[in-house]
Amino acid sequence: MNRRTFLKASSAAILATGAGRAWAQSGLRPLPLIPMTDLTQGINGRIMLALNPSTHDFGNGAASQTFGINNNYLGPVLRVKQGQTLPFSVINGIGDVTTLHWHGLHIPGEVDGGPHQEVEPAATWSPDVPIVQHASMNWFHSHTHGKTAQQTYNGLAGVLLVEDDASLAADLPKTYGVDDFTLVLQDKMFSGAGQMSYVLTGEVFEDGFQGDTLVVNGAIAPVGQSVPTGLVRLRILNACNARFLSLSMAEGPITVIASDGGFLASSVQTESILMSPGERYEVLVDMRAAESNSLMVGFDGDGEGGEEGALGFLSGLFGGQANTLAALTLTRTGDQGFTGSMPDQLANLGAPDPTQASVTRSFELQMDTGADLAALAFAWGNICGDGAMSINGQPMNMDRIDEEVRKGDTEIWRISVDDQLHPFHIHGCSFRILSQNGTTPPAYAQGWKDMVHVEEGWSEVLVKFEHDAPADAPYMYHCHILEHEDCGMMGQFTVA
Repeated sequence: MNRRTFLKASSAAILATGAGRAWAQSGLRPLPLIPMTDLTQGINGRIMLALNPSTHDFGNGAASQTFGINNNYLGPVLRVKQGQTLPFSVINGIGDVTTLHWHGLHIPGEVDGGPHQEVEPAATWSPDVPIVQHASMNWFHSHTHGKTAQQTYNGLAGVLLVEDDASLAADLPKTYGVDDFTLVLQDKMFSGAGQMSYVLTGEVFEDGFQGDTLVVNGAIAPVGQSVPTGLVRLRILNACNARFLSLSMAEGPITVIASDGGFLASSVQTESILMSPGERYEVLVDMRAAESNSLMVGFDGDGEGGEEGALGFLSGLFGGQANTLAALTLTRTGDQGFTGSMPDQLANLGAPDPTQASVTRSFELQMDTGADLAALAFAWGNICGDGAMSINGQPMNMDRIDEEVRKGDTEIWRISVDDQLHPFHIHGCSFRILSQNGTTPPAYAQGWKDMVHVEEGWSEVLVKFEHDAPADAPYMYHCHILEHEDCGMMGQFTVA
């Protein structure tokens, strides 16, 4: 048994003995509705986002130290429309330098919110963010160099829903909190006193932080929600630091209508979705078919072991239950809800054409740089204990541009890894996946994406950049296991 296998077996044993379920309960907590700010009808003045320290009860009666954005934990759901420009005022009250990255937006580098747009304590950052893309689920989170993982874990994350004329007119559920719900899924660790915990260890640097308790919208799962009879829409974000999640429905297949960058060509029915940190999917649940149905969420360890996951298998060996939880249970009421049918056609989306590419770039994600580079990586602001990680042999360096891209060119980006399963994210764009882990991506991942899974073989994406990103405000590409990003598994590129 090698070290990685031992660590996974040890984690499985902890979960199987019940420590990982210490703060779960047999009954259902109510699903918290994240406050929504709907700006689709117009914007009056600047949009204030106040980042502040606070406390939050995740449902176990204990007050945890958290960060929030206009809230005591997490940020709001912002609903905006294509064609708007969002005049933000991001007020940093957390007492430490921070940033706020608009993950998924097609915007210039100078307003991207990456590590070059740092906001000092007590300062305000006022970007005017243009919304040019089609309807999609995006999010915003801390992207501070060397501090992304802990700041995001503590609560600096929110959701940004882009609508367009087609999505607003579409025959889909869209009444927030009635038949349209935003779900932020996270894994947490809690102390014996019930307070949220985040401790960096060598194992955490290597595998990323993986908690033992599932949280939905800031409440310890399982949670429940009453809904009217009809279709119900779930817009789902995996906001875990490192954990891949397997999603399914207790009754019937799961029906996917959209991925990171917008609607699929048509709805896709599948038994399960493997969802990496940072990914988003929208699904429909037909509440005419059953009085109740549950969104099942499986912990997938570090992504290895297929859709069941090594932890679920090992927990069975230790006498526990499979590592899957009915995270959200929907219960049908007698009220009539959305009466439309499951959609067939959603978006005009043809197959990606790799012959359009004029440039091919290759990126190798590397887990261990060696002692010499580790010392340099630390000097460059990467936080990784005794080691460091890299892409193409180079840990992240804020003063180095790794790639130069010509605006408007179509390119193929090829990504490989030397160990584990990683989620790879590119700023400033959406792309189409040509291959994922050396094979055709699942049907639910064949739409517009900004995340791709990388483990065995090459993962290849077809991408084009439409906005400027100068040397003083470059875009990032990185592993979206946040501790790996902080460790140096990140690079930067210009577009001109």
